[in-house]
Amino acid sequence: MIFINRALYLSAFSLFSLAFVKGQNKVPFGVVKAEEGYANVRVHKDNYRKIVDKIRMRKGDVFVYVKPAPGETEWIWIKYPEKQDDEKPFVRYENLEKEGMVNKERIAYIDQLPQFTPSKSKNGKSLIFTDNSNPKIPTSQRTKVVIDVYPSNAGYRKQEKDADGKILTIDKIKPWGIKDALPEGMTEIKSIRVQQPGRGSVFVREAIKNMFQPTMDFNNVGVTALDNDHIYLYMINGSGENRYVTLWAIKEGRVMSQIIYNSPE
Repeated sequence: MIFINRALYLSAFSLFSLAFVKGQNKVPFGVVKAEEGYANVRVHKDNYRKIVDKIRMRKGDVFVYVKPAPGETEWIWIKYPEKQDDEKPFVRYENLEKEGMVNKERIAYIDQLPQFTPSKSKNGKSLIFTDNSNPKIPTSQRTKVVIDVYPSNAGYRKQEKDADGKILTIDKIKPWGIKDALPEGMTEIKSIRVQQPGRGSVFVREAIKNMFQPTMDFNNVGVTALDNDHIYLYMINGSGENRYVTLWAIKEGRVMSQIIYNSPE
């Protein structure tokens, strides 16, 4: 599994500080919205004005916003995942290796897209997000994303620790939201379900594996949509040095990718 590099952590942390100061964005994620179906990313080397390549990102592709592009007013600097040659059904990104500039007119910020309406299940263990944008659609037929949160059974799973006692893996997968020990009363994401007329699915296990201490606070979680085919779920989970941020991209009812990284408070 790929681990996040220091550069991504620093840029993401800096962005969070900037965003909260300005009161603009909860999370630093963006998405290509271009009506033409793509956006070109200008790739630079050494001097940022020296363009060495142009990468075409498709409508719905996600990235992490870093900062305004130096000396530019219509361009922003982003980090984004490198596409695999053999496209997999799902991929988790913990290291964004690519970066460049993209025009602001061709992107949208995830948490500023139309929001689904949040609610909780009667037992309080599920977060439910409903697309109420079109009141003409019957309630039973509206798109929903449901996050099920339950007490964790990680204590019964195989753990690997380093010499200092830090938990490196649980069932051979990196854990999120914990460090040296499993806290009492720890919770985890048990499932995420997409309910959409004519389509829908349950997230594959790889998309929610070892996601501990998920938030139940609607200030730190949301579901937005670019259109009916492109839905985004973001969460700020954990606390203190174990806080982490994640975004899932859902296309045509199925989870396609996830960006996840630590973002200590």
